[in-house]
Amino acid sequence: MDHLRAYLEALRRETDAEVRDDPASRYLYSTDASIYQIMPQAVVLPRIEDHLAAIVALAAEFGVPLVPRGAGSGLAGQAIGPGVVVDFSRHLNAILEVNPEARTATVQPGVVLGDLNRHLAAYGLQFGPDPSSADRATVGGVIGTNATGAHSIRYGMAADHLLAAEVLLADGTSDTWAPLPLPTAQKLATGAGAYSRTPAALYRFALDLRTRHADLIRERWPRLWRRASGYNLPYLLPWAPDRPPQWDDANGMPGGDATYPPLSPDTLSLAPLLAGSEGTLALARRLTLHLVPRPAARALAVLAFPSVAHACEAVPDLLERRPSAIELLPAELLRLALTVPAYARDTHAALGPLLQDGLPQALLLVEFDGQTPEEAQRHARKALPHAFLAADPDHQAQIWAVRKVGLGLLMSRPGRRKPVAFIEDLAVPVERLAHFAREMERLLAAYGTEAAFYAHASAGVLHIRPLLDLHTEQGVRDLRAIAQEAVDLTLSVGGVVSGEHGDGLARSEWLERQFGSEIVALFRRLKKTADPQGLLNPGKIVDAPPMDANLRYGPEYRTPHLWTPTLDFSAQDGLAGAVEQCNGAGVCRKSTGVMCPSFQATREEQYTTRGRANLLRALLTGAIPQAEEAAKDALDLCLACKGCKAECPSAVDMAKLKYEFLHHYYRTHRRPVRDYLFAFVDRLAPWGAALAPVANLLTPILHRALGGLIGLETKRRSLPKLAWRWPRSPLPSPSRRGKEGRGARSAAQGGEERAPTVLYLPDAFTRYFEPEVERAALALLRAAGERPLVLPVVGAGRPLISKGFLDAARQRARQVLAAIQRLDPDGRLPVVGAEPSEIYTLGDEYPDLLPSEATRALARRAWLVDEYLLRRPEALERLRALRPAADEATVRLHGHCYQKARPPAEDGQPVGVSATVAFLEALGVRVEVIEAGCCGMAGAFGYEAEHVDLSFQIGELALFPAVRQTPLDVPVLAVGTSCRHQIYDGTQREAIHPLVYAARLLEPSLTRAPSGHSIMEG
Repeated sequence: MDHLRAYLEALRRETDAEVRDDPASRYLYSTDASIYQIMPQAVVLPRIEDHLAAIVALAAEFGVPLVPRGAGSGLAGQAIGPGVVVDFSRHLNAILEVNPEARTATVQPGVVLGDLNRHLAAYGLQFGPDPSSADRATVGGVIGTNATGAHSIRYGMAADHLLAAEVLLADGTSDTWAPLPLPTAQKLATGAGAYSRTPAALYRFALDLRTRHADLIRERWPRLWRRASGYNLPYLLPWAPDRPPQWDDANGMPGGDATYPPLSPDTLSLAPLLAGSEGTLALARRLTLHLVPRPAARALAVLAFPSVAHACEAVPDLLERRPSAIELLPAELLRLALTVPAYARDTHAALGPLLQDGLPQALLLVEFDGQTPEEAQRHARKALPHAFLAADPDHQAQIWAVRKVGLGLLMSRPGRRKPVAFIEDLAVPVERLAHFAREMERLLAAYGTEAAFYAHASAGVLHIRPLLDLHTEQGVRDLRAIAQEAVDLTLSVGGVVSGEHGDGLARSEWLERQFGSEIVALFRRLKKTADPQGLLNPGKIVDAPPMDANLRYGPEYRTPHLWTPTLDFSAQDGLAGAVEQCNGAGVCRKSTGVMCPSFQATREEQYTTRGRANLLRALLTGAIPQAEEAAKDALDLCLACKGCKAECPSAVDMAKLKYEFLHHYYRTHRRPVRDYLFAFVDRLAPWGAALAPVANLLTPILHRALGGLIGLETKRRSLPKLAWRWPRSPLPSPSRRGKEGRGARSAAQGGEERAPTVLYLPDAFTRYFEPEVERAALALLRAAGERPLVLPVVGAGRPLISKGFLDAARQRARQVLAAIQRLDPDGRLPVVGAEPSEIYTLGDEYPDLLPSEATRALARRAWLVDEYLLRRPEALERLRALRPAADEATVRLHGHCYQKARPPAEDGQPVGVSATVAFLEALGVRVEVIEAGCCGMAGAFGYEAEHVDLSFQIGELALFPAVRQTPLDVPVLAVGTSCRHQIYDGTQREAIHPLVYAARLLEPSLTRAPSGHSIMEG
């Protein structure tokens, strides 16, 4: 530890890199997407490239191991270890140069592959290998594991597209690895001149391999081209035992021909050694990549089969038809996709016809390219005339989205038995794939378990995750025994232990079985040459620990600090099960969508769903001191947007966990005063509304004078103004609510024509601050022929829940349920509202606050007003008839996060943002949806002084720029009250609630209220 302390002190003294050695930071980096956990000694986040030289040179001086890390999305444990983790992803993520003519890009290792490809799209280019984790995996990680993806039969492996690399060797030496003429390489190998000792030794190793060991490699090397295990020694010859089937179709390869691997025998390049080396030979500083043209058009044919083995049998014949990809989807993956909102929508939309008669046991996705959509479709129909064809690009994207999150979806099943990743990357010759699948099913059955088989059928790669409970001794024994037998089976049919995920902790142990002792001896010699002290990512590829060591869960795993939760977590196998639902895949690290807006703005691991789940697990297990405060800090920047509930393939609900944590935390800690002001706004607002002119006059003064004392932002935020009075309007006055409520039952008994058809849930925001929203909602319902009855309670308790006042929230839920029961004793009337955060509380939180059939039934009939009207065709037709003849109006719509998190409705009709779009389009409005995630306000969050900077940063990610680019004559609509205030504060642009917009659109034809006032007055 003295060496470590001296190292960190020297690093802090010589650089301004971020150096973290607190227990929480170390715990955050102790896991990745694998089944393993190793506590690092510290974490370093280099800010600039020059920091890397100091990090490596000082590590060599003090003998400190280094573990390079990108997104931590690897499945074999490559990004964890006992040394100092070097996180490239936060700062070293620049795209430095793109040369469209040469089809090359130079990048820093921490750039996310998906971000790079989005940038390259403007040039009509892309990086060929496409791992399913591309939306969060860094290019450095992709190269480090020699990754590839669904289109590998065309583009091969990552090593095939790495042209050059600027690297730092273990002694701190900088070097550039790129193709060199053989005479140049031979000269460098002599160490002549000032050339450093380690690079010279590496060139000597490479040249010696060519002259003395080429025959050994050709004889003993596995015969598959799809291989991501061991070091890439054949590329030094250069030679390959086989080539990707469609490699000839990959345009623009270096040299202009179909040579594989794409290297000249007259040159020598060390760059391919970096690919698949998992950071054990050198650390990359810059990477120069070969790019390929983006396919102009694609068509996707889908075939159904009675079993996985039957699907596998079809693959060799399908390859003869020259597709660009063939992917396998099993029934289990489809079933789980239908349980996660974002993927359920995709699955229904894209595969609906194939699901009408139940889930097929297996699907093959067979993709074809073309210069035009028509050409791609023609190729697909000619090759597979009877297949279901997804020609629409959106439908294709939806199907691929389900396939790419397969690993995470399988982990979403609750319970202790989880699909475990340890034999998930076995690859075999495609002609042996069906036999291999059947034998694997028999092997797993012998251990009393099963697994879903899916992935890259075109390349003979099956991702297999057996169901095991690693909390038990038997589960751990089965883990090892199954691994041994599966590896033996794979090798017996000519396969390899890794087709794309690499070796890491999961598979390095098996490399000697795969390659033999002589080739593994060459691996050790290469490692010793590049890293004499063994400091670069030790324990990977060579000299690895047993694959069943360092498990995240095991028989000794305990949660002694688990508390009895207030919310119902029974569907997640309890509170601990809800936390452990996170498998570490890191989908929450993506830079688009709704999930984890605080991570998108900060790029900090602790602000991902994964990071927060890790710290909650540390709290429950007592793994680190001050875990409670660390968890609180991480959750403090959780906006509870529910993006994870919809987009996390493992269905982790961090918003729910945050509510539970806050409730537990504030049992023993003092709450901020402002929490009470926000949580009980429905009780405070009526008093202010009664004195609105005075209150609105005093509020800015009090806000400036006292806001700072209670932690409110006083300069960039203004508190919303209260509505002074209710104009004469369709709303019942408070004094009439009780009578109207009692009268509802008699009206129902007195005649259908007078009975209410729908209950309306008001909320504090649209009643006391934006009453035009409530008036518009009720007016539209009435104009549509509905008879709305306003519930005599204000709000479902959303502010209480958000601040963790769960006892008060449960009491509010009882009040709301009692009011609904009194007005609708048969439980048949829909309940609608205008504010998503309030009306969706009935479906999202009430069943957790008060688990019962009554709350579950209420959840099924709670809707936003537009969702409800869409389900009443005659009502929608009445509104459509009221639309004055006019040119088509255009609006831009920002949806509420909770709308984006809605699961598909049982009736198959639109919900959430889709419903708002469909409702407006039914009225003749053209709707452009703003492609943005969370607005950044999140209720009280954006008003709190310590959060305001982040709140605006999140808005600037996508929403604010989109609003600023909207022409002034195009209205901006936003469904959430927080969203409307955020848009105004961030852009000075007024945003309108869609119901208010619709009411204004129809107002000339709407019946006036009995008072004679227009519905929109006041």
